[in-house]
Amino acid sequence: MKKSEKMYAKLSARLTDEEIVDGYLFNDDEVSAEEREVDHQEFLALRMKRLSEMTEGEKLFGRLMKLKYRMQDYFETKEFDPAYSFARLLKGYSSIINRSNKEFAKDLGLHHSKLSRLLNGKEKPNVELMYRLDKHSNGELPAHYWWRLYAKEFEHTIMNDQEKRAEESKRVSNALRTG
Repeated sequence: MKKSEKMYAKLSARLTDEEIVDGYLFNDDEVSAEEREVDHQEFLALRMKRLSEMTEGEKLFGRLMKLKYRMQDYFETKEFDPAYSFARLLKGYSSIINRSNKEFAKDLGLHHSKLSRLLNGKEKPNVELMYRLDKHSNGELPAHYWWRLYAKEFEHTIMNDQEKRAEESKRVSNALRTG
């Protein structure tokens, strides 16, 4: 008896055929490599057809979701990765929306030179910008995602900038003595 037939027998003891059809997919154990290739080619043709029928809005949404899921995956990591810096992902967002920097700056209520400095990592973002990015993305990329990106980067800077730490330490007098 095939594996799928055993599974069907087991399921049919407690479910109707309609419930089984709605909830399960059975693989036929005896599918040849040629049949798999034909199925794969049919799937690719359907996928390409669907992609060609997508509206610009659907494509934009898909690209936004890709960026959002990349951010979410990055939040799960412990280490800072420069590929996920605030500036880099802001550039990625700018590319996704397909607007010039001047148009994007205007959308956000910023001077284009300030946006340029943010995109190049020369200026640090503020919470107001993150609220604007949230609104600009229609909530798909929430303000707290942008903040988490920046916070992870900032934490990395604080932990690793020994030069700045030493410079600022020179300005401290009467440091506490513990222990």
